[in-house]
Amino acid sequence: MSYKPASSSERELISRTRGKNKIKSKSKYSTAQTPESSLSSVLTHPDMALEWVLIGYVGAAEATMLLLLTLPLPDSLRHRLAAVCRGLLKPFLAVVPYSLFLLMDIYWKLETRPSCTTGDDCSPTDYLRHQKSSVKIERNALLIAVALILYWLLFSMTSLILSVHRLNQQVEKLKNQE
Repeated sequence: MSYKPASSSERELISRTRGKNKIKSKSKYSTAQTPESSLSSVLTHPDMALEWVLIGYVGAAEATMLLLLTLPLPDSLRHRLAAVCRGLLKPFLAVVPYSLFLLMDIYWKLETRPSCTTGDDCSPTDYLRHQKSSVKIERNALLIAVALILYWLLFSMTSLILSVHRLNQQVEKLKNQE
C-alpha cells in the first residue's frame, strides 16, 4: 500500500467537507462534535446553564449521601459514614447562599420578561418562547428547593446519627460502671 498525495480537487473537497462539519458542530442540536464541544456537551444539557447544572450535581450528591446514610449498615460503619458526610456538609453549606442568589436571578427574570399571556398579544414564536421560559423557571425553582431540602435532611440525619452514637456510648459506659 503506497501513499499517493491528494490532488488539488481532492484537497478542495476535503476542505469544503471540513467547513461543513464545522458549521454543523456550531448548531445547538447537532450530533457532530468537535473536540472543544464534546466536553461541554457531556457536562451540560443544551438548555441548562452551568449554574443550574452545578446546583443539580450538588442535589444529586446530597441525595446519594442521604441514601447511603439510610442503608442498614453496622453501627461503626454508619458512624464513620455520618462523620464523612458531616465533614462534607461544611463545603455544601455554600448551596444556601448560592440558592438564594439563583432565586434572586429567577425573580429578576420574572420581573423583566415581557408579558405574553395569550397567543393574541404576541406572535406564536414569542408565545412559545414565553412558555419555554416559564417551564425553565419552574424547573430551576424545583432544583433550588430540592437542593435546600436535601441539605436540611442530610444535616438532620447526620446530627441524629451522631447523637444516637453518643447516647449508645453513654449507655455502654453506664453498663461498664455497674
